[in-house]
Amino acid sequence: MRQADIFLGSEGNAWFARNRDGLGVRDPVSEAIDKMGIIPSSVLEIGCANGWRLARLRDKYGCDIMGVEPSMDACLEAARLRVPVHQATASTLPVPPKRFDIIIFGFCLYLTDPDEWFRIAAEANCVLKDFGHIVIHDFEAWGQFFARRYEHRDGVMSYHFDFAKLWLAHPWYSVVVRRLDETDNSVTILKKSPTVQVRE
Repeated sequence: MRQADIFLGSEGNAWFARNRDGLGVRDPVSEAIDKMGIIPSSVLEIGCANGWRLARLRDKYGCDIMGVEPSMDACLEAARLRVPVHQATASTLPVPPKRFDIIIFGFCLYLTDPDEWFRIAAEANCVLKDFGHIVIHDFEAWGQFFARRYEHRDGVMSYHFDFAKLWLAHPWYSVVVRRLDETDNSVTILKKSPTVQVRE
Protein backbone atom coordinates (compact mmCIF):
# COMPACT_ATOMS: atom_id res chain seq x y z
CA MET A 1 0.00 0.00 0.00
CA ARG A 2 1.20 3.52 -0.80
CA GLN A 3 2.31 5.52 2.20
CA ALA A 4 0.30 8.41 0.78
CA ASP A 5 -2.87 6.30 1.08
CA ILE A 6 -2.02 5.33 4.66
CA PHE A 7 -1.70 9.00 5.60
CA LEU A 8 -4.84 9.99 3.72
CA GLY A 9 -6.72 7.16 5.42
CA SER A 10 -5.79 7.40 9.10
CA GLU A 11 -2.15 8.15 9.90
CA GLY A 12 -2.47 11.79 8.84
CA ASN A 13 -5.10 12.32 11.54
CA ALA A 14 -3.02 10.33 14.03
CA TRP A 15 0.06 12.46 13.27
CA PHE A 16 -1.96 15.65 13.71
CA ALA A 17 -3.35 14.46 17.07
CA ARG A 18 0.16 13.60 18.33
CA ASN A 19 1.77 16.84 17.18
CA ARG A 20 -0.97 19.48 17.34
CA ASP A 21 0.12 21.07 20.63
CA GLY A 22 3.66 21.65 19.37
CA LEU A 23 2.71 23.33 16.10
CA GLY A 24 3.92 26.89 15.76
CA VAL A 25 6.26 26.79 18.74
CA ARG A 26 9.19 27.43 16.40
CA ASP A 27 9.33 28.26 12.72
CA PRO A 28 12.74 27.87 11.04
CA VAL A 29 11.06 28.08 7.63
CA SER A 30 9.72 31.60 8.12
CA GLU A 31 13.02 32.62 9.70
CA ALA A 32 14.91 31.43 6.61
CA ILE A 33 12.49 33.22 4.27
CA ASP A 34 12.92 36.45 6.29
CA LYS A 35 16.72 36.21 6.33
CA MET A 36 16.78 35.77 2.55
CA GLY A 37 14.63 38.89 2.15
CA ILE A 38 12.02 36.98 0.15
CA ILE A 39 8.63 38.72 0.11
CA PRO A 40 6.03 36.23 -1.11
CA SER A 41 2.89 37.10 -3.03
CA SER A 42 1.53 33.54 -3.14
CA VAL A 43 2.49 30.56 -0.98
CA LEU A 44 1.63 26.87 -1.17
CA GLU A 45 2.57 24.66 1.78
CA ILE A 46 2.55 20.90 1.37
CA GLY A 47 2.21 19.12 4.71
CA CYS A 48 0.78 22.27 6.29
CA ALA A 49 -1.10 20.62 9.20
CA ASN A 50 -3.77 23.11 10.33
CA GLY A 51 -2.28 25.95 8.30
CA TRP A 52 -0.66 27.77 11.22
CA ARG A 53 2.41 28.84 9.21
CA LEU A 54 0.34 29.90 6.21
CA ALA A 55 -1.85 32.05 8.46
CA ARG A 56 1.24 33.81 9.84
CA LEU A 57 2.68 34.41 6.36
CA ARG A 58 -0.68 35.77 5.16
CA ASP A 59 -0.92 38.11 8.13
CA LYS A 60 2.68 39.32 7.73
CA TYR A 61 2.88 39.73 3.94
CA GLY A 62 -0.73 39.91 2.78
CA CYS A 63 0.03 37.04 0.40
CA ASP A 64 -2.35 34.51 -1.13
CA ILE A 65 -2.07 31.15 0.60
CA MET A 66 -3.10 27.55 0.09
CA GLY A 67 -2.27 24.30 1.86
CA VAL A 68 -2.16 20.61 1.02
CA GLU A 69 -2.48 18.15 3.89
CA PRO A 70 -3.46 14.46 4.20
CA SER A 71 -5.21 14.87 7.60
CA MET A 72 -8.90 15.75 7.29
CA ASP A 73 -8.93 16.81 10.96
CA ALA A 74 -6.15 19.32 10.22
CA CYS A 75 -8.01 20.57 7.12
CA LEU A 76 -11.13 21.23 9.18
CA GLU A 77 -9.16 23.10 11.82
CA ALA A 78 -7.45 25.16 9.09
CA ALA A 79 -10.87 26.32 7.91
CA ARG A 80 -11.39 27.93 11.32
CA LEU A 81 -8.14 29.87 10.74
CA ARG A 82 -9.48 30.96 7.31
CA VAL A 83 -6.72 28.98 5.61
CA PRO A 84 -7.79 27.08 2.45
CA VAL A 85 -6.37 23.56 2.78
CA HIS A 86 -7.06 20.64 0.45
CA GLN A 87 -6.88 17.06 1.62
CA ALA A 88 -4.26 15.69 -0.75
CA THR A 89 -0.60 14.68 -0.93
CA ALA A 90 2.53 16.01 -2.62
CA SER A 91 2.18 13.75 -5.66
CA THR A 92 -1.23 15.12 -6.73
CA LEU A 93 -1.43 18.87 -6.27
CA PRO A 94 -4.88 20.36 -6.96
CA VAL A 95 -3.33 23.56 -8.33
CA PRO A 96 -3.11 25.23 -11.77
CA PRO A 97 0.33 25.69 -13.38
CA LYS A 98 2.64 28.52 -12.29
CA ARG A 99 0.34 29.60 -9.47
CA PHE A 100 2.76 30.15 -6.51
CA ASP A 101 6.04 31.95 -6.00
CA ILE A 102 6.92 29.94 -2.88
CA ILE A 103 6.27 26.25 -2.29
CA ILE A 104 7.03 24.93 1.20
CA PHE A 105 7.47 21.25 1.98
CA GLY A 106 6.70 21.34 5.70
CA PHE A 107 8.58 18.35 7.12
CA CYS A 108 6.69 15.82 5.04
CA LEU A 109 8.97 14.55 2.26
CA TYR A 110 10.60 11.96 4.54
CA LEU A 111 7.29 10.09 4.64
CA THR A 112 6.62 10.10 0.89
CA ASP A 113 6.94 7.05 -1.35
CA PRO A 114 10.29 6.88 -3.22
CA ASP A 115 8.40 5.64 -6.30
CA GLU A 116 6.66 9.03 -6.34
CA TRP A 117 9.63 11.34 -5.80
CA PHE A 118 10.03 12.26 -9.48
CA ARG A 119 6.30 12.94 -9.71
CA ILE A 120 6.44 15.10 -6.57
CA ALA A 121 9.30 17.13 -8.04
CA ALA A 122 7.46 17.50 -11.36
CA GLU A 123 4.22 18.59 -9.65
CA ALA A 124 6.02 21.26 -7.63
CA ASN A 125 7.93 22.48 -10.69
CA CYS A 126 4.66 22.76 -12.60
CA VAL A 127 2.86 24.94 -10.03
CA LEU A 128 5.90 27.09 -9.15
CA LYS A 129 6.22 30.42 -10.94
CA ASP A 130 9.38 31.23 -12.85
CA PHE A 131 12.00 32.69 -10.47
CA GLY A 132 10.06 31.31 -7.52
CA HIS A 133 11.44 29.38 -4.53
CA ILE A 134 11.03 25.90 -3.08
CA VAL A 135 11.61 25.62 0.67
CA ILE A 136 12.33 22.15 2.09
CA HIS A 137 12.22 21.59 5.85
CA ASP A 138 13.19 18.04 6.74
CA PHE A 139 15.72 15.87 8.53
CA GLU A 140 19.33 16.82 7.85
CA ALA A 141 20.33 14.19 5.30
CA TRP A 142 23.09 15.69 3.21
CA GLY A 143 25.09 12.47 3.48
CA GLN A 144 24.11 8.93 2.61
CA PHE A 145 20.54 7.95 1.77
CA PHE A 146 18.95 5.56 4.29
CA ALA A 147 15.56 4.51 5.63
CA ARG A 148 14.13 3.66 9.05
CA ARG A 149 10.92 2.05 10.17
CA TYR A 150 8.40 4.72 11.10
CA GLU A 151 7.80 4.22 14.81
CA HIS A 152 4.15 5.22 14.80
CA ARG A 153 2.73 2.85 12.17
CA ASP A 154 3.71 -0.59 10.92
CA GLY A 155 4.41 -0.80 7.22
CA VAL A 156 5.58 2.81 6.88
CA MET A 157 9.18 3.87 6.29
CA SER A 158 10.92 7.14 7.09
CA TYR A 159 13.36 8.12 4.31
CA HIS A 160 16.42 10.24 5.02
CA PHE A 161 17.61 11.86 1.84
CA ASP A 162 18.74 15.23 0.55
CA PHE A 163 15.42 15.95 -1.18
CA ALA A 164 16.83 19.08 -2.82
CA LYS A 165 18.61 16.73 -5.22
CA LEU A 166 15.26 15.96 -6.86
CA TRP A 167 15.20 19.52 -8.22
CA LEU A 168 18.94 20.11 -8.49
CA ALA A 169 19.12 17.52 -11.27
CA HIS A 170 17.36 20.18 -13.36
CA PRO A 171 19.58 23.04 -14.59
CA TRP A 172 16.97 25.68 -13.70
CA TYR A 173 17.32 25.02 -9.95
CA SER A 174 20.03 26.17 -7.58
CA VAL A 175 20.49 26.27 -3.80
CA VAL A 176 20.31 29.77 -2.35
CA VAL A 177 20.54 28.76 1.32
CA ARG A 178 21.07 25.64 3.41
CA ARG A 179 20.99 25.84 7.15
CA LEU A 180 20.51 23.64 10.18
CA ASP A 181 18.00 24.66 12.80
CA GLU A 182 18.52 24.22 16.54
CA THR A 183 17.36 20.59 16.37
CA ASP A 184 19.78 19.79 13.50
CA ASN A 185 17.00 19.53 10.95
CA SER A 186 17.64 21.34 7.69
CA VAL A 187 16.00 24.16 5.78
CA THR A 188 17.00 24.37 2.13
CA ILE A 189 15.78 27.08 -0.23
CA LEU A 190 16.00 26.50 -3.97
CA LYS A 191 15.43 29.09 -6.69
CA LYS A 192 13.95 28.34 -10.10
CA SER A 193 15.64 30.39 -12.81
CA PRO A 194 14.41 29.20 -16.23
CA THR A 195 17.22 30.40 -18.43
CA VAL A 196 18.84 28.56 -21.31
CA GLN A 197 22.10 29.47 -23.00
CA VAL A 198 21.58 29.28 -26.73
CA ARG A 199 24.65 28.50 -28.82
CA GLU A 200 24.96 28.93 -32.55
